[in-house]
Amino acid sequence: MKRKLLSAVLAVAMVGTMLAGCGTTVQSLDSTASTEAPAVAEADSAETESAEVTSTDPAVTIRLGNFNADGEPGQAASLKFAELANEYSGGSITVEVHNNSEFGNAPEMAEQVSIGAIEACLICEATLGEYDSRYHLVAMPYLYDDYAHAYRVVDGEFKDWVADGTLEAAGIHDVGSWEYGFRSLTNSKVPVEHPDQVKGLLIRTPSEQQLIFCMEALGANVQQVAFSELIPALKQKTVDGQENPISTIYNNALWECEQKYLTLTRHEWESMNLCINNAFWESLTDDQKEAINKASAEASAFMRQTVQDSEEDYLQKLADEGMEIIEVNIDEFRENMQYAYDKMVSTGAVTQEQVDKMMEIVENARQ
Repeated sequence: MKRKLLSAVLAVAMVGTMLAGCGTTVQSLDSTASTEAPAVAEADSAETESAEVTSTDPAVTIRLGNFNADGEPGQAASLKFAELANEYSGGSITVEVHNNSEFGNAPEMAEQVSIGAIEACLICEATLGEYDSRYHLVAMPYLYDDYAHAYRVVDGEFKDWVADGTLEAAGIHDVGSWEYGFRSLTNSKVPVEHPDQVKGLLIRTPSEQQLIFCMEALGANVQQVAFSELIPALKQKTVDGQENPISTIYNNALWECEQKYLTLTRHEWESMNLCINNAFWESLTDDQKEAINKASAEASAFMRQTVQDSEEDYLQKLADEGMEIIEVNIDEFRENMQYAYDKMVSTGAVTQEQVDKMMEIVENARQ
């Protein structure tokens, strides 16, 4: 009953949003607020041109929501996807890109896609885990050795494992994984070089259980703060630090919030997944589905390369702004994570059988 009520409220909210011209609303938990991202600025500012209509398929419009700010890699990739989907469909598919959380934060966008209030969104696996618990496992701490390892997991055996209709039964079709990045830790008090130096720090996380338990495993006192309140919380020293991808740390100028130390813990990797309302997906022709799959694959490759290419640039700029960048022994931090895995099981977020299966998949991809 509660879920039906939420769906109804979201549907009404969507109507109001569209009538109001889709103005920017709430930022997602960990979207970014600044628009400075030189690596993607040109792609972001370009107009998406429609291809000449050569297809006989019925014309469809896809409203694609995401939580990226202008200039962020996810926004640039969304625009690329829109252009390619239109081209590959012979002009029958038009994609409207709505960034800056116009349709709400990640859980709200997922709900709207599941009930068909909007056609598509980009959301991370931790959000999809509320519809198929196995997606929670992608964001578990310290699973991956590097970007390539993560890609082999989500593009390979994991994708096959979840392709059993569970997500579709909840109204969502997962087209594919794009990128978001590895998360790292900042704080105002101590240059963290070893796990025991996190103990006692008051660290902000979003409400994702994986991140909460990860920081608790390192001994941090964890506090959930909405992303829109993060900068005031840091400036007022309500919290000592936070964790986010490098691009988010830079684009929100966290050095101005007394975040003196950036430790490259790389404790969690997630990607944004292109998700489409399943009923809408099934209404498309085979040619249109093929066009979307092809466009998504190319947008994913673009975003992955952009995130990796821009990371070193961001780190240099953060260092130039005075932040101390600290490399650590990842294995030393990984050794502390049993607590996080046990908590995910004990809270019922995932089962031990699912954890064991995911570890098998991760190990297979490592080989």
